[in-house]
Amino acid sequence: MARMVDLATTTYWWVAGDTEPTTATAVNAGVNISAYVTSATKIGPVASDTVSEKSITDTSNAVVPIIGNYEGNLVLFRDLTSGAPTANDPMTTIGAASGVVGWVIKRVGFASTVAATSSHKVDKYKFMTDTPQPSGGEGDGYLKVVIPLLQQGTFKLQAALT
Repeated sequence: MARMVDLATTTYWWVAGDTEPTTATAVNAGVNISAYVTSATKIGPVASDTVSEKSITDTSNAVVPIIGNYEGNLVLFRDLTSGAPTANDPMTTIGAASGVVGWVIKRVGFASTVAATSSHKVDKYKFMTDTPQPSGGEGDGYLKVVIPLLQQGTFKLQAALT
């Protein structure tokens, strides 16, 4: 069994808009934010909502998943020149306000410099941004921004790009 070290093998794209990016071209047209993503970022599925109703004749519990859940919280390095955000700064490419709808596309297994192709499988999560929370003035490392992400009802794991 081939094994891969989880080091520089994950790519994140932000694709703005409501429309699900289904092609490699659509994903590559988004912004590759990988160089700005910190290890504190959390994007992925979490425990489903469940129902556990039973009849009066059942002798044990049965828990059934009914709604899939996912979460998102981007923690990103800022990109500033002379104190001003550059064109690549996350608050420029993703948004400096809440309410921006888009897709976080996550691919594992290739360097972030490798463009998406139709042979790649990706995880896709639709989000709306909450209010960005820039850091600074605490003297505790690089300048960053936390962008909380709100679920928008759609995610797909290992979706094949066309």
